[in-house]
Amino acid sequence: MKLTALGVYGPFPAPGGGCSSYLVEDGDTRILLDCGSGSLGRLRTRFPEGLHLDAIVLSHMHADHAGEIDLFRYMLEFGVLHAPMKVFSPETERLSYPVFDAERTSDGMQTRVGSLTLRFTAVHHAVPTVGVRVTDAAGHALFYTGDTCLFDGLCAAAKDADLLLADACLKDESNPKALRNHMTVFEVQQLRRDAGCKRAILTHLFGGETAYPSLFDERSAYAVEGAVYEI
Repeated sequence: MKLTALGVYGPFPAPGGGCSSYLVEDGDTRILLDCGSGSLGRLRTRFPEGLHLDAIVLSHMHADHAGEIDLFRYMLEFGVLHAPMKVFSPETERLSYPVFDAERTSDGMQTRVGSLTLRFTAVHHAVPTVGVRVTDAAGHALFYTGDTCLFDGLCAAAKDADLLLADACLKDESNPKALRNHMTVFEVQQLRRDAGCKRAILTHLFGGETAYPSLFDERSAYAVEGAVYEI
């Protein structure tokens, strides 16, 4: 299983960057985790001979995570992608089109897409939001937090994941309001240690920043757009 970072910024992109979107591949199975700005163009660049997706998972419906879902709808309606497209989301009102096979996610829900098993966890954010644990047939696991503050239960959901893909929107604790919806760089590193994850990729980087704090955990790294991570 491998993860490609298509866009790593939020709530808006850095110059030339894209918002939250990640491609998970395992053999012939392809799942898109979120579709923030820039995701569709980058996917089409990666697969110039034709794009195939088995499902789209939306952690929540904020624009920096789901802003291009209507562009996927247009591609489906024009037959560029095969319809209906399976879409998992904690809110499905915007997905009520025949080209979408939308399924509402909930805490503890588990399902399979191709060779991958998905297990959803409700997290703490301003709107209904889920994290997702993606596990391949060999037992390798990715846990994607979506946008969330640190709360009791997040560590258990991420426990022993091979790769923790985590919201690190905040440099520090200087913004109490934002802390109710996001983690700091240092909280993500501590979460990796407490959950026993092998590696952490810090993502949803604040698009207005040009420099981020040094990492104290040698198994943590900032997400890089276009990078491919083996899991």
